[in-house]
Formats: sequence, structure tokens, C-alpha cells
Amino acid sequence: MSSKKNKSKVRRVIEGDNSSGLRDGSSHSTSLQSSGHEGRGSKNLDSFTVIEFIEKADDKLSKRCRAFLVQLSINTMKSGNICIGRPVLLSSNTGQQEVCLAWPAASFPGGKVGLLKSTQNSLKVKPGDGVTVHPLTGPVLQAEEVLLSTRLKDDALNSEEFSNFFLRSLDGKIPLPGNSLSLTYFGRACSLRVERVTGVDGLSLERPPPSPGLEPDPEDTSLMSSALRFTSALGSTSMDLSLQLSFLTMEEQAGDPGEPGPAASTPCRPFCVPPTPPCNSQTSTEPKEGSLSLEMEDRSALSPEQTNTDKQFTTPPGGALSTDTFYCLSFSTKVKFRDRYKEAQEEQMEDTAAQRSKVTYSMIGGLSSQLNVIRETIELPLKHPELFSNYGITPPRGVLLYGPPGTGKTMIGRAIANEVGAHMTVINGPEIMSKFYGETEARLRQIFTEASQRQPAIIFIDELDALCPKREGAQNEVEKRVVASLLTLMDGIGSEGHSGQLLVLGATNRPHALDPALRRPGRFDKELEVGVPSVAERADILQKLLTSVPCRLTPDEVTQLADAAHGYVGADLAAVCKEAGLHALRRALGSGSQPSDLQLMGTVTVTLQDLQWAMSEVKPSAMREVAIDVPKVRWSDVGGMEQVKLKLKQAVEWPLRHPEAFTRMGIQPPKGVLLYGPPGCSKTMIAKALANESGLNFLAVKGPELLSKYVGESERAVRELFRKARAVAPSIVFFDEIDALAGERGSSSGSGGVGDRVLAQLLTEMDGIEQLRDVTVLAATNRPDMIDKALMRPGRLDRIVYVPLPDGPTRREIFTLQLRSMPVDQDMCLDDLVTRTEKYSGAEITAVCREAALLALQEDIKAQLIMGRHFESALNAVKPRVPDALIQSYINYQQQRGLRFF
Repeated sequence: MSSKKNKSKVRRVIEGDNSSGLRDGSSHSTSLQSSGHEGRGSKNLDSFTVIEFIEKADDKLSKRCRAFLVQLSINTMKSGNICIGRPVLLSSNTGQQEVCLAWPAASFPGGKVGLLKSTQNSLKVKPGDGVTVHPLTGPVLQAEEVLLSTRLKDDALNSEEFSNFFLRSLDGKIPLPGNSLSLTYFGRACSLRVERVTGVDGLSLERPPPSPGLEPDPEDTSLMSSALRFTSALGSTSMDLSLQLSFLTMEEQAGDPGEPGPAASTPCRPFCVPPTPPCNSQTSTEPKEGSLSLEMEDRSALSPEQTNTDKQFTTPPGGALSTDTFYCLSFSTKVKFRDRYKEAQEEQMEDTAAQRSKVTYSMIGGLSSQLNVIRETIELPLKHPELFSNYGITPPRGVLLYGPPGTGKTMIGRAIANEVGAHMTVINGPEIMSKFYGETEARLRQIFTEASQRQPAIIFIDELDALCPKREGAQNEVEKRVVASLLTLMDGIGSEGHSGQLLVLGATNRPHALDPALRRPGRFDKELEVGVPSVAERADILQKLLTSVPCRLTPDEVTQLADAAHGYVGADLAAVCKEAGLHALRRALGSGSQPSDLQLMGTVTVTLQDLQWAMSEVKPSAMREVAIDVPKVRWSDVGGMEQVKLKLKQAVEWPLRHPEAFTRMGIQPPKGVLLYGPPGCSKTMIAKALANESGLNFLAVKGPELLSKYVGESERAVRELFRKARAVAPSIVFFDEIDALAGERGSSSGSGGVGDRVLAQLLTEMDGIEQLRDVTVLAATNRPDMIDKALMRPGRLDRIVYVPLPDGPTRREIFTLQLRSMPVDQDMCLDDLVTRTEKYSGAEITAVCREAALLALQEDIKAQLIMGRHFESALNAVKPRVPDALIQSYINYQQQRGLRFF
């Protein structure tokens, strides 16, 4: 049983232990290189002459199948032990290589090989040239990724549809780096070149292109790395397995009776065929006792008639050996494209982008206090865990960052990972949720297990509220199980002896929506608020952002921008800088010339005007749901009302422009102003002018729009309104027709008490336990007597301002403002109009002017002037509509409340 057989076979032995295995990759690769020439062409027994592919011989095969074939004679395949449909490696004398499938052809001449035109082009051969043919004996694994290049500038090639078409057309193809692949895509010929092939084992085959004008380096072996570990993976294809088994025969080894064979005692190990030694070698590998012997036929013993004596072949340096590991395309292979000419430029850009994307503490502006807490809470336990263990201090397990969107919570998480040098795993709230039972919890456990094996590690959970909402309000059982799993995993951090080397960092903008069990000490030990930045913090953020922007702003100009950016968070300021850069670029390109990129880089500079324009375009993110387009109404557009204007300036503008004066006097600015008076007396127009002149964020609310038919929704709307006002402070909240929202308690009979609840919520928001800072409430009404008295007290609506009917000077100013844009006859007497419009409101005076213009057009559609007779008719048509009883009611109301009548 153990005697040597006198036949042309090479015996290969797989030992039951590791003693005869590969020692290391380097020694194995050396043996491959030394034996490659001898095993592949030292006697030129495996060379064939190229002829044209005979189409009629395989007319029953589809066109797609024929594209992979190489034709050989039946006798050649038998003598070379080449199986039908198995891959063979073709090598030309120029060093080009291609893998095709061997296929027999009837009456095919010996010593010839039939190649398609595409295969000839890939090998750079023509009929009459010689090629070598070797069957693949190495493992064939699936290709994880293939990188292709093309000279075509077509975005369609990068589409998913083309990638699917590519894989359908070449499914099962074994590509090699440098191969040319030709496809026809919607009638268009596409020529692709294989640049890199990456297998499921993580190894890549790649040959960098030679330098222009230079011959390839004969010592270059980068096509197939000589350090590859030739081990078959469990994921090898069935083609690979059948290919190896087709070359193997089994022999039963002698052993002691009753002893189990190695197959029964030793698990099966991956098999790979080592390189074939020279045929004239006198050494042979003897099987050891109790081992399994595998024999492989010598496939280099071809007949001399099949040898092409005209050409002498040499193995291409660095070329693929038939015993190497190859990778075949499948539907799971990822297809990528790159531009051959811009590869170096893209790599440089990627390196620059990677450098820029690395966030550090120095790149974060306006969060110095938060970063100091983070250094103490997070960085110290990760860098110096021995300090905590020596003093018996339990390091924190979790830190919760909460605050409005865009304030820098995620940026802080990235900076922590970069500064500490810890492994960071990012979980975006809903992305690990699965519809399959138990899979979400399994993913969480896997993430924590991987992090614990790569300490120091940080697990950053963004949008934590989406992953762990309150269990009592959970809509399904999955959310409850996820919360329970996270609680258990966070409890396990301290019990597994991590000593502060594993930390969970959570971020949310809805901390009230989190399950309360997460927020107790021992899980998220520290809660850190990342709020809306102040003026100084906004200036710091702008300074950091403008370091990467070509600009010449002085520190005073940066402070000026920060003062005007009320309610802007870091993300909003970044958007302002980007918009300013685009505006500067459009200004440079709009000059009519077409400068080059280098000229633009040196000439385009962002100015203060660009940033101010961008700030007018980019609104604070918290204002996007409630922001309104405030008309460009200025104080000068409001006729008269000097006392009213003064009261509003005292309440809104003075605290912003002269804060030191209020501090010196030890007083607080007014929190609210109520404007009341007859209809049409410019109360709403004054509010518009205040919003425009002050430059503050303006939130306008029409009284009844907060009311809802659902219980609790009206109060929630009031809370949400004031929450947004605080987020974008300093701000103004304007309630028009507030009597519809804050009527006397007990007067809303039959409405379920919703009016009383809304009023109570409004009173609490304006002056409750939580103080309202930097938010001014401005209200307007025609019926002050219907507003609840608790809202009218000092501390809520401090200033109650009566807006009366316009007097003579005010009416003159209103007429002047209205008539300055109207073509009026010069003989018309303005004093007569002022005298005749006594008891007219401002809205009625505007109606008189509009009616006069319409009467002029009614006489002649081409009229150029508005005459005095038109105003006479307009005065007869528009009468004062404010009754004397209403004016008297305002006087009585002021006397009852002890208010001053302006």
C-alpha cells in the first residue's frame, strides 16, 4: 500500500498535524517563483499556435457562453488532463494573461488553440502567434470587488443599472488585472480594463500601470503579490472544489488494525495544490504513516507535436501561476470605476478631505465650557484609568448630550474619538432597527461585544430618542425590548471590569422623550446641555469657520456679525459661510470674463457684505417652521404715534443697545407690551415696524390659530411656541387679537374649559417658575376689557399702550406718506383733507386715497393726475366707522385701570 508507483504523478501529502504545512508566506512564494519557469515552459511542451475561433463547432452554445471559451482538440485535453468547461490560464509571449474555459471541438487540429477576437486583443496576439495553456489548480474564490477603468467620460457607466448589466454578462468570469473587457451596452461598445480584483479573503490583485515611455520593470511582481497566502477559504466555489477533486486520487494508507483513520479523527482542512516540481526531479514526497495521500497528474507532459517550435516562451515576471488564488465574478461582486488620468489627483483630494474631516477640539467654537466638562468626565478615564482605580472612583459609563439640532453634539462625539485615540462605533438611532424578531437586540449586543474587544472604545448613539423612547408610550414590543437590552448592556459595562475603557455617548434633541431608566446615575451618569450659543460664542464659532474661508474680516466685523445673528446655531453659521462663499464666487463669475480655477483661487475673497447678504438668506433653523417674511416697514413709514414708538423702543431696543444702563439702574426690561385701541389705528403695522427695525427674530401668532379640538393640543402649541422663542432668543412673540386667546376665565362656557387651560399655560410661560429671558411678548387687541386680569399685571404685560385715532399732525403725516407715491394735482389743498378727516383712523385715511385714485381711473383709464374733486367724492364715499361709544369705552377702561391716556 505504501510502495511508490512508477507513473508520471506527483504525490502530495496532507499531514494530520501542522508539521508539514506552510511555514510562512515568504518561503512559499519563493518556491513558487523558483519553480514557476520550470513548471510552465522549460521544455515548451505546453505551447500552442493561435487560430481563429471556429463558430460552427459550438453553434449550440449561446453567445454569452462562447465569449468565455477557448477551443482545444479532444486529444490535447485528454493528454493535458484538462476537464471540459474548466478554467485554463492563457499566457502570451508578451506577458499578457487571460483565464478562459476549455472546450473541445470536433476535428480540431492538435497543437492549436482557437481564440475569439476579444481574447486575442486581450492577450495582444494574432493568428500564428503562440500561447501557453495551463489548467487552474489553485483555489477559485468569489470576487468581493472589481475596480474597472475606462476612457469614456460617461456617467451612465457609474450607474447601478450598468453594474448589474456587467455582472449579468460576465457572471462566472475570472478576471485578471490588466485584462480588457468588451461589452455592448444599449448599442454602444464599451471597453473596460480591470485595474484591481479583491477577493472575499481580503487579498487584492493589482498591477499599477507603467510610467509613460518606460518599459515595464522585469523585476516588478506586483500583478500577483508574491506574499499571498495560498490557502483556500471555506467560501470557495463549487467550481473550485470540483476542479481540485478532478486532479486527485485517494490511496488507503496502511495503519494499525483497529486504529481510526485520519479522516475520522482529524477535521477536514482547506486544501490547496502547491506548485508542480520539475518533471525530471529525482526527489518525491513520501507519505507519512497514518496520512492521507493525494495524487495529481502531471499536466505538462504534452506530445511534442503540440509544441510550437518557432517561439521560445518565458514566464512573464510577476505573472499569475496556475496554482495561485483566483477570483471569479458573481452577482454579489461590487463594481467600481475610476478615471485612469485623474487617479493621482483624486487620491490627493481624498487625503486632503480625510485630513479636513478629522475633527479636533481646536476646530470646535463656542463650546469651551462643555469641552472642559468632557475632558474631565470622558477623556481622563480613557487616558488615565489608573487614577480612578487607585482612588476607588467608578468611571462614568455614559454621557448624554442634549440640545437643539445643529449645536455640535455629533461634532463633539467625533472630536472625542480623535483626541483620545479610541475606537469609535457610531449608531444612528433607527438604522439598527429590524422587522425580524430579536435581530435588533442581537445587533446591539454585537456592537457592544466588538467595542469591548477594541478598548479604549466609545459607542456613540445619535438620535437616542428614536432608539429608546419611553416604554409606557411605546407603539410596539420592539421598542420595549431594545430599551431593556440597552439598559442591560450598559449595566454590564461596569460589571465586566472595563475600568472606564468603554463609554457610551448619547445625543438627542428631545431628552424628555427618553426612557427615565436610561437617565439615572450608573447608566448616563452625566448630562451635558449643548444649547444655543451666545453672542461671544457665536463670534468664536465664526472665527473658527472663517479660518478655512478666504476673507479679510477684522475682529470688530466678526463681532458685528455675531451680534446680528440672533438665534443662529453652529450649523446655521456654517451655512452662512458657505452661502457667502457662493455669493462671492457668483460675483467673480458674473463679471463677464471666464477666469481659470487658479485665477479664481487667488482673487475671490469673501467680504462683510457677502456675509451680511448670506445672513439675510439663511434663517435660524429653529425659525424655519414659524418664520414669516416681515415686510420692510420702518418707523418712518408709520405716521405720528411718537409716544407709542417710544414705549416700544424702551421695551425692545433699549435692552439690546444699552444693557449697561439697565444694569446700572438695577431694573429688568419689560417682558410684555399690550397695544389696544380702535380698529385700523396701525397696531399691526407698528408691530411690523418693530420687527424690522429691531432686527430680532419675529414670531407672529394669530390668536385662534393655537386652539385645537383635541384635548391638550392647544396647551402643547403654546409650550412649543415659547420653546422656539427661547431657542432663537432674543426674539419677539406677537399675538394679534389676543382677546380671542386669553379671555376672562369662566367666560368660555360649553368649550370644555380649553380657553382656561390655554390661558393658564400662557400665564405660566410668561412669568412662572422658569423665567422667560430675552423674549418680549407683544400683543394687540380691540377689546382690552375682555382680557384676563392676571395677564395684565406687571411682570407679564408690563406696558399697556393706547393707540388712539390719529390727531391732526398724525393725519397730515399719514397723508404725506400715502400721497408721495401718487400723481396728485398741485392745486389740491392738503390742509383741507386733514381738517375733513377728523375721527378717521389710519386705515380709513388710506382707503380715502385709494378710492380717489380709482375714481380718477373711472373717469379716464389713461388719467395722469388725481384731482381735488376725486378726493371730494372719496370723502363722501368713505365715512369714519369708529363709533363714539367705542372711544368712550376706552376712556372708561383707562379710568377704571388707572392707565395714562396718550
